[in-house]
Amino acid sequence: MATAIPSHRQGGYRSSPPPISPYAHVRDGVIRDWYFLVLLLLAPIQSILVTPVQGSTPAFMLTLMSGGFLIGNDSRYAKVLLFYVGFWIVYAIYMAFSLSGYMIDQPDLSRLTVIREIYVYGYLKQTHITQGGYLFVALLFCFITYQYYQDSMLKYAYYGIILLSIYGFYEFIWFAIYHTNGDFLSNRNFGDLDTAAAGAGSGDFATGSSLQASNIFGPNFMRLKSLVGEPSMYALTVTPFTVYAFVRRWWVIFALLLLSLLLSTSTTAIIGLGIGGGYAIVRQREEAILYIIAGLITFALLYAAVDPVQMAVDKLLFQKLDTISGTERLTSFIDHASVVGDGNVVRALFGLGFGTVRSTDMMSNLLANVGIIGFLLYSIALLAPCFLLRKGSDRDAIVATLLAIYFMEMLTVPEYAYLPPWFMVALGYARVREQRRTPALPNPTPVAA
Repeated sequence: MATAIPSHRQGGYRSSPPPISPYAHVRDGVIRDWYFLVLLLLAPIQSILVTPVQGSTPAFMLTLMSGGFLIGNDSRYAKVLLFYVGFWIVYAIYMAFSLSGYMIDQPDLSRLTVIREIYVYGYLKQTHITQGGYLFVALLFCFITYQYYQDSMLKYAYYGIILLSIYGFYEFIWFAIYHTNGDFLSNRNFGDLDTAAAGAGSGDFATGSSLQASNIFGPNFMRLKSLVGEPSMYALTVTPFTVYAFVRRWWVIFALLLLSLLLSTSTTAIIGLGIGGGYAIVRQREEAILYIIAGLITFALLYAAVDPVQMAVDKLLFQKLDTISGTERLTSFIDHASVVGDGNVVRALFGLGFGTVRSTDMMSNLLANVGIIGFLLYSIALLAPCFLLRKGSDRDAIVATLLAIYFMEMLTVPEYAYLPPWFMVALGYARVREQRRTPALPNPTPVAA
């Protein structure tokens, strides 16, 4: 019940206003308000295209058009326009350094997974431009979210993730009942770029509604993937929000997202949840490290003694990781990471050129494409808020989330163009900005006894 507050002007009492939610939206113009609401709702979707062009997802198109939607006479918009120009200048300079390595010697690409051999001019390939475009959209999404951030955006982002998980549950249940694909929205082709661009495919080609079966929960069950193309990408998209919800103790949201990740049976999710959740637990209670060690010992004993546990762990960790065997992943890592050690100093520092090859993990993918400098820059971009944040109610949640994102990418998925993880990166930098703007309270002056 609201507390009555005396009103001298009216000579009576008036009720105190209800508390304002920290996630209430502050109006910033009708177009901007609706723009970020729609953008964040659609950001998780990757298997729907609005044009026949690969990559033209709804959120990508909205991000590219941000210069028109966000137009305004303020410093934020000026910075957005500066980003449009600045990114391509920096990208062109970096590519020039990368491609200059070819003038020293020609790399051996026979053991590497080359994306596409179509040259535009000299050593410049078509994929250097297209992959640069994907990176531009991802970083632009992060930048505009950071520039215009308010806490209502966190609420909108969770709405998008929850809708994604609900559609995944629908697909899972439909397949369990009818043993047919219930996805009626996806129209994107993944995999073989040449055939996908032509609208057909074979071999490594897959549509956005392709299924991966699993028998962990019994025969004839699909791995939950929703509208992102495959289970590992679903894990990369949803796990950061699951970790954040866990640390903030949003138990209903956490339970919903965790269940969806369990149904994806993705090793990527296990890594992210383990690292993010483990960090948060130890931060809250330092003695928890003892419980974690005890849990690992118990898990090892169960694995050795209980056949169902051994079978499930083998399928999730030791046999195949998202359709690629562990041996092949290790070989791919070694082959791509060894690019920096081939004796060419320029190639070691700047790589083969962004978009040249694609490994099975982000670490070797970065080392091969952008070299040691690019790997360090990417790592700093993702992890800087972990070291810059000193306070805040969600400081531990942000650090746990960013650690989960970083290690999921580095160990399992070489994917930088999925937007929801970049939202969490933007959230981290927004909190750093708030911390910088909040004046420090002066130390109290001791009173003499």
